[in-house]
Amino acid sequence: MVAAVDSVLERLSAAGVRQVAVTWDNHAGETLVKVVPLRHLPEAIAKGVGFSPVSDAFRSDGVIDGAHRLARPDGDLRLRADLESLAMLEPQLGWAWAAGERWDRNSGPYAADQRHFCRRMEAELAASGWRLRAGFELEWVVVVPGADGTPQAVLPGGPYGADRLIEGLDYASALLKALDDAEVPWLQFHPEYGPSQFELSFAPDRSLTIADHLIRARLVIQRVTRRFGWYSSFSAKPRLDWVGNGGHLHLSVLHDEGPILQGGQGSYGLKPEGEALIAGLLEQLPSLMALASPSPVSYLRLVPSSWSAPFQVWGVENREAALRLVPSAADGCDAHLEIKAVDPTTNPYLLLGALQAQVKEALARPRVLPPAQIGDPAGAPGFSVRRLPSSLLEARDALAADHGLEAAMGPLLHGSLLDSLDAEIQRVQQLPVEDQVNGCCWWPLVGGLA
Repeated sequence: MVAAVDSVLERLSAAGVRQVAVTWDNHAGETLVKVVPLRHLPEAIAKGVGFSPVSDAFRSDGVIDGAHRLARPDGDLRLRADLESLAMLEPQLGWAWAAGERWDRNSGPYAADQRHFCRRMEAELAASGWRLRAGFELEWVVVVPGADGTPQAVLPGGPYGADRLIEGLDYASALLKALDDAEVPWLQFHPEYGPSQFELSFAPDRSLTIADHLIRARLVIQRVTRRFGWYSSFSAKPRLDWVGNGGHLHLSVLHDEGPILQGGQGSYGLKPEGEALIAGLLEQLPSLMALASPSPVSYLRLVPSSWSAPFQVWGVENREAALRLVPSAADGCDAHLEIKAVDPTTNPYLLLGALQAQVKEALARPRVLPPAQIGDPAGAPGFSVRRLPSSLLEARDALAADHGLEAAMGPLLHGSLLDSLDAEIQRVQQLPVEDQVNGCCWWPLVGGLA
């Protein structure tokens, strides 16, 4: 261990790194940070730096919820930098980055730490003989405040248009270089459908690694956008009249004999385990919603006939299905699933930890796969297709009722997460929809513009 740390220090020092940002994401999805000089990185890895448990009682606006079980002055945790996660952040200015995990000072990993939960579920899934590979699509809008204080589009151009790329070529060039400098393995970049909107896709990887990539990418995007004098909004709904930002999650599951979503005798090449996976995830999807779409305004984006997939159905290449199967084909692409009802305000460690627990449960026994949805579910006769939760309250209740996720998370993580969801629900309970949107339209900037 000492030799490994010394080797990393030598590499970072040679690259001009002087300080390391150690981050973790709280229940509200906010990325929090402690910075250590490079010379003290060994202590940050071995012993950590102090962080109060109250940080998980922060609402998305930064206010501490007084009713939260962690809203107390007692106790302390140690945020330890994960040596394996170390990567560049902005090397030209001497910055590197590391993911942090919180530890109790006497008794090991903190029971409510989100990244440790993801790590533990990854290990449990592997012990059952399965491996999850995942990748995110991250959408954001590039904006400035208008005269009325609401976000205004910066870069003109049509949906997916080369016109928008050319108008913003200096921005795109600077951003993609910065992502490369920060060692973020991006797969694809393009203008998206909405005004001044872009999307970044990531190469698939193990759950802990892809969550780290998402966090680092958000930081890099935020930094580069500000260098141009603009803001990057990852809000699920920056404006009521815009389509909103998605954060779709792609996944595949493998065992020692290979992938389970292709090479089988079932429909679309599915193996029996692949059919069980789709059926099980579809059944459990409502309780995942509070983690996949954790903002009250997330549910303003999840509306029928908008390609946001608010219905509890699966389909083959159907972008209105909450669970979309992309089968293997003659083009040689691997089969995978896409969970569409995800947005960028998710805490990826919580989401991927819970997803792995659900994958394990789905594969524990054979299941009958229901028929695939064809066409827009909103057009089904007699409104016969079941909706996913249509509010954060409904999603919170689904999570609370999921005893499998409660057991996987443990009482402190599960209970404190429900407290945080309650705080978000109550925060907006009396607010008009417009005020809800305006209150978080600059996210990840907590509290909006100064």
